[in-house]
This record gives sequence, structure tokens and C-alpha cells, in this order.
Amino acid sequence: MPVNIPNNKFTGGELKREQHIAGRTELLATPFSTFERNVRDQMNRTLGAGGFDAARDIAGIAVNRWPHGYAPEYNSLIDPDEGLPLATARERRGAIAIANADSGGGAYTDIAIDQAHRAVTELLSEVLV
Repeated sequence: MPVNIPNNKFTGGELKREQHIAGRTELLATPFSTFERNVRDQMNRTLGAGGFDAARDIAGIAVNRWPHGYAPEYNSLIDPDEGLPLATARERRGAIAIANADSGGGAYTDIAIDQAHRAVTELLSEVLV
């Protein structure tokens, strides 16, 4: 039975972006042996009273290190209006218009769809002129 154990880094007192950088740095610096030890320890502490034994019951552990896998979200109350990476992400390159969640500032399907609409509209505006 697969078990998902997410690890979100919240250090407090730092901006969300700084917390993301700290979490990404820690994620990439942590050896697999540490993840394995922590998973086995957590599972034994959580399920041990019911007879679970990590040494016997865990067949394998997979660690997905995705520090870059999600579009960053921006907070209009604290993030600047100018200079955000998403502005660069949506810049056209000739006849190429970029459309993805990164160019919209959120890891959601509706944002990716909105950005696809924006990109196609930009391209069509030149063709239909």
C-alpha cells in the first residue's frame, strides 16, 4: 500500500519565497538514508502499537525530490507588481507565446487554461490584424 508523507518547510518569520528556498535547499541536501530513517521511525511510532514493524513491513521507499515542480504563487499584498519571474515567463519569443501555470503564478489547471487563452489571443491578435 503506497503511503504519501509530504514535508512542507515552514520556518516562521520569513516570506513565503524565502521559506521555499530554505525548504528546497534542505530537500536537496538531505541524503536518502536520512529520509529512509525518518520514514521508518515515523511509521513505527504511528503504527507500531497495531503491530506494524518497518523492518518487516516496508518493501521499498521512494523519495520524490521536487523542489522545482510547482509554480510559485504570489501574494499581491506583499509581492511587488514588477520584476516577478512570471512576467518573464509570459514574454513572447517571436511567434512563440508561453502558456503554463508558471506564467500565471499558480499551480492550478484554471491558471494554465487562462494563460493558454492569453497566449493564443496574443498570437491571433497579430494574425487577424
